[in-house]
Amino acid sequence: MNNYDLIAPFYDAEHAQFSEDFDMYRNFAELCGGKILELACGSGRVLLPLAEDGYEVTGVDTSAQMLDLARQALDHAGLSNRCTLVQQDVCTLHLEQKYRLAFIALGSFAHITSRVQQKQALATIRAHLSMGGTFILDISNGDLRYMEGMSGQMLHQGTWQADDQTWLSHFVSPAASHDRHLLELTHFYDQHHQGGPVQRTVVTTHHYLFERGEIELLLEQAGFQVKDIYGDYDLAPYQLESPRLICIAEAR
Repeated sequence: MNNYDLIAPFYDAEHAQFSEDFDMYRNFAELCGGKILELACGSGRVLLPLAEDGYEVTGVDTSAQMLDLARQALDHAGLSNRCTLVQQDVCTLHLEQKYRLAFIALGSFAHITSRVQQKQALATIRAHLSMGGTFILDISNGDLRYMEGMSGQMLHQGTWQADDQTWLSHFVSPAASHDRHLLELTHFYDQHHQGGPVQRTVVTTHHYLFERGEIELLLEQAGFQVKDIYGDYDLAPYQLESPRLICIAEAR
């Protein structure tokens, strides 16, 4: 089973209020015009507001459960006619059209941990962009670096209450592999009603720790020209301690 099929029941409770990157994607969508491709679209967190703005968006993900959440959200908002949801792997993606804007949000690209697959994914994305099209790659920087230094500890990510009054707590235990630029995260999702027993779901994810020069080279090898590198969603210049590593690349 896809790990994000296991995470799907908890994902929106944790991320429903996160909208810090919306303005960035909306601004680039307005600048680029045309159809939009979101890779690793998940439950439709970014896809939905872009559809609300009137854009035609194709969302791609490997998780059937995440795509079901996105489909439900679009149906509820009456926006299904503006979006196409596709269950495919970005490394082998094949769609019958090209796009003016493509992006991978919130660090999802780091789940691709092998160099061969990283190159395949970027080459496939390039093949689906029109000449001069824009690709936005958002990679987590500060948070993953912090977790790398907290290897073996249990980190509380937050606690939320669902509509049915169930409480959800998310803990993460990192394990770093410095020689391979990899970070393994063991996620503990604890659900309970007040005073009741705890039901725990454990999921492990793996993340590649990218350096700036490394991702720039990969993008250039895939047929992109890197135009800008930013360190946060306000598009501040990137620094080593920046929370994000956001690459803006143009299809050559």
